[in-house]
Order: sequence, then C-alpha cells, then structure tokens
Amino acid sequence: MSKQTQNFFCAACLMLVVPAAGAFAEDSVSNSTEDFSQTKKTAESRSAVPMGIFGADAPGANKLAVKIMPIFANYAGQLIGSKGVSSQYVVLTTPTYSNPTQLMRVVPQDVQVSAQNAIINYGVTDRLTAIITASIIQKQLSALTFFGETSGVPLGASYTGTKGFADLTTSAAYKIYDDGNHRVQISSGFAYPLSQDTQNIHLLQADGSYSNERAFYSLQPGSRTFDYLPGIVYVAHHADWSWGLSYRGRIPLANNPQGWRFGDLHEFNSWLGYNIGSNLSSTVRLSNTLQGAIRGHDPQISGASVPTNPNYYGGFMTEIYGGLGIDGGIIGHQELSIEIESGVPLYQDLNGPQIRKNWQSGMALKVKM
Repeated sequence: MSKQTQNFFCAACLMLVVPAAGAFAEDSVSNSTEDFSQTKKTAESRSAVPMGIFGADAPGANKLAVKIMPIFANYAGQLIGSKGVSSQYVVLTTPTYSNPTQLMRVVPQDVQVSAQNAIINYGVTDRLTAIITASIIQKQLSALTFFGETSGVPLGASYTGTKGFADLTTSAAYKIYDDGNHRVQISSGFAYPLSQDTQNIHLLQADGSYSNERAFYSLQPGSRTFDYLPGIVYVAHHADWSWGLSYRGRIPLANNPQGWRFGDLHEFNSWLGYNIGSNLSSTVRLSNTLQGAIRGHDPQISGASVPTNPNYYGGFMTEIYGGLGIDGGIIGHQELSIEIESGVPLYQDLNGPQIRKNWQSGMALKVKM
C-alpha cells in the first residue's frame, strides 16, 4: 500500500472516531423539511451542515431549493510529495514527459480559480431528492519561463487562462434512516461530458518566442468524461450541537476523446456544528481527499511545462474549513439563507512536482420554494 493511501485511510479512521466521541465539496444543505410558512425551526433544520457537503439537502415532497454558489481558490508554490521545492530546483532536475533528455522550462507560479455554481434540489418525496448542478469556471495562470535548455535563469513570465462550461451533473439522494436525531442519506449520480477540454493558452518559451498551445489538463474547464458520483451522508444533532460524516466519489468511466481521464477522486468529510442563535449557525469541517494521477494522455498537451506530464496530478490532501449559516428569518424571510465557508490545507502529499493549494473560499445564496 502506498504512503498516500495509508495516510488517506488513517485520516478516514480518525474522522470516524472524532464524531463518535462527541467532539464532532459543491452542494450543501440546510436540511429543511419544515413548512416554510412556519417561523419556528424543526428539529431537522436545526442541524448545521457545512456548505461544502453534497447530498444532505432534503427539501420535502414537492418542494424546491435553488442555490447559487460562487467558489474561489488559489494555488501557488511547488511540492514533490509533501516537500516544498523551488522553481529553479524543478527546472534543473525534472525531465519532460515526451522527451526524458529535455528538462522542464516552464513552472506555474500562481493559479486563480473561480467557479460559479448553480444547484437545484427538488423533493420528489419526503425521502427522495433529485439534484441538478451546473458550473462555469475560469482559471488564470501565472507561469515562469527559464532561459535556454538547461539553465536556472528566469527569462520571463506568462499570464494566460481559460474559461468555460465545466460540468452538468444529475443525482438522486435517498434518506434511508431518520429517527429525528440521526439521519442517513445515500446518493448516486453522473457527470456528463459537456465541458471543453481543448482550449489553448499562450506561453513564453525558453527561446523567447510565444506559443499557442493546448492548455494543461488542470487548466481545461473540464475533462469531458462520463463520471459516476456515489455518496453517503450521516447527520446528527443534540440540542444546539450537530455533527456528521460524509463520503463522495468521482469515478471517470472511460477516457475522453483526447485519450485521458482524471484519476478516481475520493473525499471524506467530518464536521461539528453549533447553532449560535435561532438564525445563525457555525461549522468546522475536516476534509480528506485522495486522487490518482491522470490515466492516458493527450498528445497535444506536450512541451516543457511541468503540468504537461499526466503523472504530476493527484495525491492526498487534508483541509480544514470554517463556515457560517445565516437564516433568512433574521430579516423575516424564512425561505432565504446564506452560507459562507473558507478553508486552508493542513497537509498535502502530491504527485509532483505539482502546484500546491493555498486556500479556498465560497458563499451560497439559497432560496426555498
């Protein structure tokens, strides 16, 4: 078993222990099965669930919840495994994927990601919820190019990026257990190959010229693959405290037309929530993700830029997030709510050299009908 896999399962086991001891992301939740004309919250709606938890919403039969959720993230710096390395070290020691005798010449310095997400939850019955998500994503890259074929002398920087439709997913979440204090929901769904994976970027080359080449795998708006999305969520509460566990996977079922797919993604979350008042709640979430390297490759994603190597993707990451939930009852509109969540990585062990994640922040505006 690899070091990354061992870390992943150790973290997952820890998450199982923490909530049991009472100490203790894309679609999130406010668990509302109440009649929205009521001003008093039901027991289920008192469970504070983080914004980044998918599949926990249960609007109730014939009720609709629409959510607009912008998310922003930043990546900067290089990791090989869990060790930080300089850009100079990368270009002096790392061969290209297509030609092992040639060294890498371009290293990403900073990536800004913004995603505008829309989520629709419809209660088919009190137990069954249909979920549709769609996203538009923009990625901005700052990359440093080094002079010549072997030197560690910087030549200049490139500023480029991509944007487009990212994903359309459909899922069904089913409540298999609910005793008023504890509930369990399972979900199953698919992501559809409607995104773009052939966008181009402009990069400064080691000889001083500029190229117009196919963007790296991670810079494409999407992978254009058909993916399976399994999941399960456990939510519990006692008085003003709540806690839970969740798992969500993303399993690409085949390569895209360009000949590649992202590695399988597995995400485990545990969280603790507290209702500060009748209309305000707070959450702390621990997220552990494990993703494999890219399988296959696109012959047109090549050259001397580090992210052109499909092996330099994926790895293990632990992140911590803090969030707030504000119910619209505070302004007399029970049908509205706002969720905010921000977080930073605690540990990263990446297949690298690979750019590291620095932070992520998002907000969700939810309307219940």
